[in-house]
Formats: sequence, structure tokens, C-alpha cells
Amino acid sequence: MEKKVMRISSVILGMVMVLCVGLFLGVSDIHYKSEVFAKEVEESREYKQSLKDRMRDEIENAKELASFADKGQIRIALPKDITESDIKLKEDITNREYQVVIPNVNDEYFDSNPIMGSVSVIDDFSVYEDFGKGYFDIKLNGIYECKHTTDGEYLYLDFEDPHKIYDNVVVIDAGHGGKDVGAIQGKYNEKDIDLDIVLKLKALLDNDTSIKAYYTRLTDVNPSLEERVKLSNDVGADVFLSVHNNSLSGFGSATTSGTQVLYYVSDNTGNSKVFADICLDKLCSYLGSDNRGLVNGDDIYIIHNSKSPVALVEIGFLSNQSDLIKLTNEDYQKECAKALYDSIKEMISKTYKE
Repeated sequence: MEKKVMRISSVILGMVMVLCVGLFLGVSDIHYKSEVFAKEVEESREYKQSLKDRMRDEIENAKELASFADKGQIRIALPKDITESDIKLKEDITNREYQVVIPNVNDEYFDSNPIMGSVSVIDDFSVYEDFGKGYFDIKLNGIYECKHTTDGEYLYLDFEDPHKIYDNVVVIDAGHGGKDVGAIQGKYNEKDIDLDIVLKLKALLDNDTSIKAYYTRLTDVNPSLEERVKLSNDVGADVFLSVHNNSLSGFGSATTSGTQVLYYVSDNTGNSKVFADICLDKLCSYLGSDNRGLVNGDDIYIIHNSKSPVALVEIGFLSNQSDLIKLTNEDYQKECAKALYDSIKEMISKTYKE
């Protein structure tokens, strides 16, 4: 009887021990699982919170972006202590490109300073950092005036139709350039004389706030004929003036001198002839040069493709020694520029009176 009781007690004790172990292990497992669950709940809360924050930020950004949508404006954040005088602005009208250069910029700047704006006239916009400067390259789909303002924290860029800003818009073309030297006489190249006269004309136009002038070139480069006339057509110029000089070879070249102007005979409006006639009259009057008349320029690419009243002036002959001496004289070039400036002013006056 005692042995039986002992066996039963042993069995009961074993069962109790197994149960205790099981309970202990179960409690440990439950504790572990509860910790994992609590952590997951906390992470879920953090995720939901961060997602909520991001959504709020996106909503705020969307509101801020929407505020620029109809302004035609770009906003760029300025690094600390950068003022307007530190910012470099460059434009390449021929290629419809505009560049902003801002110092004290690193790679992290672009991550933490989103560019705000919505401008339909921009075809492409790229940014990069190089040697501590931020470069913002803007490609436009047409000719626009870029106005910039700063408020100490941001740079604002506005792109506007030049006709909404200025009373008149003109395009000036200095003939030839680069490898295309034009007429040659001794050490003199036509391209240089053409540009010298245009630069002096620019000085006069720069002082006239009623006229915005664009130039096919202001340095020794050679835009294509297509680029030259496209600039005038794209901007909707009120007049398109191309500055050249003549030359002859062979019999009579040394004695031939004077001024002639090419125009678009096939212009149904007659405005090209009017403009050419004004240029010829003023050049001959101001310079005292021989009047060689108006010339049919319909075969000239920039003339027959121009949508604006166009005149191509041939001011003098490099092959004539007297003309050459005058054309390389600075005072004479200034007088040429004055004649052309007054021609533009008179043509604009006639056009708008009519």
C-alpha cells in the first residue's frame, strides 16, 4: 500500500513539475510576445505619426507650390549671408538660355532647399554644384526678359514678354563674325568694322528706356543665318537691322564708294522698303557718302525670312581707300551709329502713327 501511494505521489509530483515548467515557459513566451507586440504597436504609431507629418508637409508644400502656379515665377533659396551682389546672372539670348550662379552652395543645399515655381516658358531646368557654387541653368522656349529680385532669404525670377515691358523691341545684327570675316582689305576685316559700329549703336540704345534691343552677336562669334533671323522672328521685333560693309575687286573697285541698302521687295506691307529708305537717307546725309540707292534683297536669307521690317545696310566700300579710312575711324563709326539709331527711331514713329 505504501509503495502504491509513493508511486502515485511520484506521478503527481512529476506532473506538477511538468506543469510548473510549462507554466514558466509559457509565461516567458507570453512576456516575450507581449514585448514584441508592444514594440510593433509603438513602431506603428511612430510610422503613422511620421506618415502624418509627411502628408502634412506635402500638403503645405502643395499649397506653397500652388501659390506660385500663376505667377510665372521661380523662387530659389539663398544660402546664409548671400546678398544680391553675390549672385551672378548670365544670359545667352541667341540660345534662349539663362544661368544663375550662387556661391556658398554644397550638395546638401539642393536636398534641403526645394526650388519653387511653375513657369510654362521654361523648356528645361538643371542644377548642379561645382567648387562651392550652385549653378541653375534655365532653357526657355522663347525670348523673355528675366527680372530678378531678392528679399534676403530668396531669389525670385520672373520671365516676361519684352513687349509688355518696353514700348518697342528691335534686333540688331552685326554681319559675319568668327571664321566668316566678310570683306577683307589689307589688315582690316569687315566683321570687325561691322561689330564696332553695332557696339556704338548699342551705347545709344542702352540709354533709351523705351527701346529694348537684342543683338545677334556682341563678340567675335558667327551665329548662323537661321539663328540671326530666328532671333528677330521669335521676339517679334518691330524692326530688324543688319549692319554690313561692301567690297569690290577688279576694274573700278578702287573708285567705287558710297552707301546702299538692301530690303525685302516682296514685302506686301511695304514696311521693309520704308525702313530701308529711311536708313539710306540718314546714312548718306549724316556721313556725306554717295547714295547708291536701294537694292533688291529678296535672295538674301535673313531678308526673305524676316517677319519684321528689315534693312541690310552696306555703309561703305572697304575696297575704296577713302571709305576704308573713314570706316576705321572711331568718330566716323559713331556717326554711323547715330544715323542708324535715328533711323530706328523714325521707323518706329512712322509704324505706330500709322
